[in-house]
Amino acid sequence: MIHASQLETARLVVRPFAQPDAPLLVALFADPDVHRFVDDGQPLAPDVATLWVERSAANLGRFGYGTGAVVERASGALIGWAGFARPGDGTEEVIYGLRRASWGRGLGKELLAGLVAFAQGRGIAPIRATVDPANHASIHLLRQAGFVLAEPGYGGDAGSDLYLLRA
Repeated sequence: MIHASQLETARLVVRPFAQPDAPLLVALFADPDVHRFVDDGQPLAPDVATLWVERSAANLGRFGYGTGAVVERASGALIGWAGFARPGDGTEEVIYGLRRASWGRGLGKELLAGLVAFAQGRGIAPIRATVDPANHASIHLLRQAGFVLAEPGYGGDAGSDLYLLRA
């Protein structure tokens, strides 16, 4: 079931971030394999994690959805982040990431399918995602979901390719 502020799949819940999530995000991003393809490829500093939580709450208030905490239903543990980012050019992009211990279990595929269904239910089209061309796992997930490479080196950045899923 998808709500304005929460997305649910069989094994996952994406809920709004709360302030206690900030240190959990810092810990999640301490893993080099998790942070290497996110933003500048560096660990998430505590002040930046706090800013993520604050901006996510602001986006939720302004747009009714945004980026939130990915929680595994079985354990109740925060295992990642997912939702929609607004890079500042008026577009929205699907974003997601999971802790390494959650990789290889089909959770990324499940999460992306939920995000796509949410976007389609909101009339977001095309659904956009930018990904580092070296992030083969994420590219594989996007292609499985029907995304196609629309612009290599998006915006002149060799480390960012634009993928689209058209309606």
